[in-house]
Amino acid sequence: MIPTQPTPRASGFKPSAPWAGAAALTLGFLFGSPAALAASPPANAVIGNQASASYADATGTTQVATSNLVQTTVLQVGSFTLDSVNQITNTVVNTKSGAAGATVYAPHVLTNTGNGVDTFALTVKADAGKFSRVEVFADVDGNGLPDSTTALCTTTAASVCTVTPVQSVPGNNGAFRFVVAYTIPGSATGTGNFDAATITAIPGTPALYVAPNISAADKDEVKLATDAVFNVTKTIGAPSVAPPGGGAWPTASASGPRSAAACTTTSWTTGLASSANCQYSVYTLTFNNTGGAPGKFALSDQLPTGLTYVTGSAVWSGASGTALGDGAAGDPSGIDFQVTGNTLNAVVASLNPNVTQTLSFVVLVNSTAAVGTSTTTNVAKYNPANADAAAPPVITAAAIGTVGSTTNPAAYTVLARYSIVVGSNPSTDTAAQDATAGTPKPSLNPDPNVSGPDLTVKRLAVAGGSVRFPQIVFNTGGATDAVNLSISDSTFPGGTSFQFFAADSGAPLLDTNGDGVPDTGPIPAGGSINIVTQAQLPPATVGGAYVATVLGRSVNDNTKIDATADRLEQVIATLVDLTNTKTGTGAASVANGDLGAGPSPLPTQTHETGAGIGTMFSLWVKNHDAIDATYNFAASQTPGFPGALPAGWTVKFVAAGGTCASPAIPNVAVIAGGQNEIAACVTPPSAQTAVTAVKIYFKVQSTAVASTGGIASDVKTDAVTVTSTALQLGASLTPNNNGQVAPGGTVVYAHTLTNIGAQSCGAYTLTAKVPAADEAQGWTTSIYLDVNGDGQIDAADTPVSGPLASLPVGAAQKLLVRVFAPGGVTAGVSSTTTVTATFTDAAPNCGTPSATDITAVITGQIRVLKTQATDATCDGVEDELFSAKSLQLKPGQCIVYKVVATNEGAVPVAALAESGVDLHGEGQRDLATRGHGIGRAAAAHGSGGRCEGQRGTDGHAGRLALQGRLLRAQRGVGRQCIVDGDVGHPRRPPRR
Repeated sequence: MIPTQPTPRASGFKPSAPWAGAAALTLGFLFGSPAALAASPPANAVIGNQASASYADATGTTQVATSNLVQTTVLQVGSFTLDSVNQITNTVVNTKSGAAGATVYAPHVLTNTGNGVDTFALTVKADAGKFSRVEVFADVDGNGLPDSTTALCTTTAASVCTVTPVQSVPGNNGAFRFVVAYTIPGSATGTGNFDAATITAIPGTPALYVAPNISAADKDEVKLATDAVFNVTKTIGAPSVAPPGGGAWPTASASGPRSAAACTTTSWTTGLASSANCQYSVYTLTFNNTGGAPGKFALSDQLPTGLTYVTGSAVWSGASGTALGDGAAGDPSGIDFQVTGNTLNAVVASLNPNVTQTLSFVVLVNSTAAVGTSTTTNVAKYNPANADAAAPPVITAAAIGTVGSTTNPAAYTVLARYSIVVGSNPSTDTAAQDATAGTPKPSLNPDPNVSGPDLTVKRLAVAGGSVRFPQIVFNTGGATDAVNLSISDSTFPGGTSFQFFAADSGAPLLDTNGDGVPDTGPIPAGGSINIVTQAQLPPATVGGAYVATVLGRSVNDNTKIDATADRLEQVIATLVDLTNTKTGTGAASVANGDLGAGPSPLPTQTHETGAGIGTMFSLWVKNHDAIDATYNFAASQTPGFPGALPAGWTVKFVAAGGTCASPAIPNVAVIAGGQNEIAACVTPPSAQTAVTAVKIYFKVQSTAVASTGGIASDVKTDAVTVTSTALQLGASLTPNNNGQVAPGGTVVYAHTLTNIGAQSCGAYTLTAKVPAADEAQGWTTSIYLDVNGDGQIDAADTPVSGPLASLPVGAAQKLLVRVFAPGGVTAGVSSTTTVTATFTDAAPNCGTPSATDITAVITGQIRVLKTQATDATCDGVEDELFSAKSLQLKPGQCIVYKVVATNEGAVPVAALAESGVDLHGEGQRDLATRGHGIGRAAAAHGSGGRCEGQRGTDGHAGRLALQGRLLRAQRGVGRQCIVDGDVGHPRRPPRR
């Protein structure tokens, strides 16, 4: 239920609306966007955030104001792993065997899991110092063997091998691969454990790391053997032997896309090759005997979940071109090979010393393989010594036994397929996809004024205003992607500027990846984000039609583009035009013109009349909008509204052709593109002395929003010259009032009925009426005699229920009119109350003077200021004063934002909608006015907020609304409304 409160009789305030929200640092963020990546944001990345507010200015033109940009720099945090450990351990990661005088190689990888580059010091120290030499080599390709003969360090005996220089490793899973070479002395004797070594890694910037991840260590173990000694490496690559049945192996790529779900071919056929749907690669296991005797070699390779073995594709170098059996039989002599699920076991019956052989097979990269290497990396396991040394039992492929040593890891890097589509909203990715990339798909509708899947049409905009085109950006690729946005082609008038906004939060879209182009932020695979393309039009150009092409480009693959078209049918000077004649008189911005947005500096028409005698002005209302509209009237001696007439002057609006005695009309309805005439009776007081060209400003304003989303209005300038005083019988009812009322509330207007003639006026009656349609909705009125003249209804004031006595010469009767608005009335709707005094003596008499009381939503101009503060513990309370200064925060900490929207114009604003802070959840917001005394009241649930109000002049705070809930501010001079939002984590969309 929406609470309502009475509105003061003379109301107005200058609204200023702060909104506050909190945001945690993930991989960059964009308010309103729907997803964020899991990785930490890179060190020194700058996260920018900006708010915007849309409003209607005094002419009804929709405008958008953007706040200052606040920025936060991401600080570097450190973390790393050495092989599988992230701290000092005694974990043995490699067990190698070798004969006396042999060199064995142990592979390792250091991974920087922090968010920035750092250096790492690496050392190797033998436990017992038995090796004749220890060396470290780079292993960039990760095949478990040195890349060259140049060692990064070399040592002998018990010395420590220190890698020089320290290794610089990029963050976010950058890796440094290396192998340690251990040389067993030729004089070594015995068998079994020979020596072990500890590998230690220490980061170069320890302050970035949190214990125990300030160093890491694991171990290699080397055994001495006099029998067979086996070593194995695993690589992605085709062998020198022929594939099964001859022909050619598939291209053995170490990286590429994953297969499509439609690919189901996992059996070998001659000529099997990768295609658009199926992605294959070849693994080769290379094994040799560096021992002193022949031996049985056993190996097992369990493939990761991202790969599937292609049956019938395995070949042993001992039988080139012959497929291994996969089952219990069918293998060539000398090898036993079996496959169970995704596990491949092989036993070579006898491998002689100094002999090297290979086992190669084909894999399918599954459609479910994760982008990167997490589901496509594994190691094979093998027995480093004679497999029959501990027999029985006899080792076979079906009973492989214990295979305790591991190969180097071999990784297939899955590359994402990127694809994007930009279309109108609503549309689908299929319907909006360009037939020719970068050229919007032609609409199937022959009418260019109708929107289609790749065409967004707006019929009308006002020169100097803005027009917004809703769009959808689809990620049709296979991985999270962001889309750069730009205008690739435009026929819009010179001086038009374009900007992109998130549709849900209204926040401007910024550059989140540092390439200088605004983008959507990350959109998950298969997801989409709603955006708005805004065109800010120059003030002086009218015409049409205009077309702009919005181009989307994948951030991760700049060859992937798609475009959509925005079409604006017409730009007009004003939504409504108020003129003295049907055709108008010149441009309203020059001299005495009244065509286009006014008011003009000089009066279009100047009428002469005597004191106390009304003069009639013809007024023509032209509706330039694409929809029908109803307009209220107002008059003032100043161009600002609501204003006031000169003391004692009255203005009454009547139907076209009417006179000053005609009944007043509250408004006029005009169809789209139509024009209607009304008239205005301007009456100076009977005591008015001669005066020349008193300016009277007439205003029309729509009772509902126009097709552009704003309130349509126009003001024109006329004047009255009073030549003499000569009134015997007459009365005036003043003033005309403008006020505001909340749904279910009341507003009180003060009037004075004055005998302005030279004779006494007889008895009279008083009425206060609203239009019949308003009365049917529940609008009611009542009239009181203001006995004590204080302008407020109190116990001493008398309700008017019948005829009143005569009004003597010079007498004045103060009146109070109370207007009640029904509870269901919609914000923005206005009602005109016509107050009439009818003198009942026989003619001639003092006539039927009247006045009008109009309640309307008023507009103005807005400045938006956005500030931020640190909330390190994410408890929802800022740790410092709000400011626009840049912050430096770590991932996982929070930012609290506050947005202040201030009306700095001379006129009030309407439909002030703040955006750019995504306050989500069901938490309560507090709404207050600041000034002499602070008032608080519960505000609405939901995200964002809306402040509406009218500027005042007498120090009374006006009405304040947040998302439809109306709240009364306290008395004072405050002109701000504040919304303190819940603490929440920001979201980077595909959306807020």
